[in-house]
This record gives sequence, C-alpha cells and structure tokens, in this order.
Amino acid sequence: MTPKDMLTGLTLAALVAASFSTVALADTGKGPRGAGMFDFDAMDANADGKVTKDEIAAYHAARIAALDTNKDGNLSEAELIAGHEARRAERLAKRMDRMMTRMDANKDGVLSLAEMAPPADRSDKMFARVDTDGDGAISKAEADAARDKMEQRRDRHGKKRGHDN
Repeated sequence: MTPKDMLTGLTLAALVAASFSTVALADTGKGPRGAGMFDFDAMDANADGKVTKDEIAAYHAARIAALDTNKDGNLSEAELIAGHEARRAERLAKRMDRMMTRMDANKDGVLSLAEMAPPADRSDKMFARVDTDGDGAISKAEADAARDKMEQRRDRHGKKRGHDN
C-alpha cells in the first residue's frame, strides 16, 4: 500500500466517521447553536419518513463522490480544499442574504452606510464598555484588554470568529 493510498483511505474513513458523528449529534438535537446537523429530507432517499444507516451511508458516499471532481476514486488535497471552499461560500452567501434581509430597510438590494451603521445606543454601550476608565477615549491598553476579553469568551465557547470549526 502506497502512502497516497493510505492517506486516501484514512481521509475517506475520517469522512465516513464524521458523517456518523454528525448523525449522532443531530439525533440529540445538539450541534452548533443547537441546530440540526443533517438534511433529513435529503437522506431519506425513499421518502418513507425514516432514515436508515444504509441511507445515511449512501448520502455521505454521494457527497464524497461529488468531491472527487476528476473521478479517479481518490480525493486530492485540491479536491478537499475546493469542497471546503464551496461549503464556505454557500454559508457566506446564506449569511449575506440574511444580513441583506435584516438590514436593507428600503429594500433596494444594496446597503447604504446609514443602513449598515449600528444604532447609536448600541455604539454608545460598546464604547462605554471598552472605555473602562470613563475618560471619553479608548487607550491602547483598554483596546487590548477588550480584545483579550473577547478572545477568552470565544475560546470558552470553543470557537473563534473568522474560523470554521
């Protein structure tokens, strides 16, 4: 067995294992922000209102096969990266759509500076939270302390902003 074959096998095994852990998390109703972890309707191939292990395996096999863009039966690093980037782009597009829906007050399809600005009271609260000495200005030390506090809060929750976990 070549190192490439072993890496491919390990990658596929990890993806299959991840698919079953996804199902287990979904079954408990846990996962990121309590969201369901899989698309039940997509996995329920025969539309009988139940998902079997075979349906889950077939669903994930199809998703893995879709990553194999050159259809050589292996997943290259480039194919894995492309798949990850495609999922990231889909999530970003959904987030931006929600943002447009929420913030585009005049429904013209673009966000003006006024629509993007946080409410004044929110800005004031955030400024006051960082301006710990209350002198009306944020020092470098106060900014650093606020950043450190935010990073600690994110670390406690197991996720840092700007990173996909």
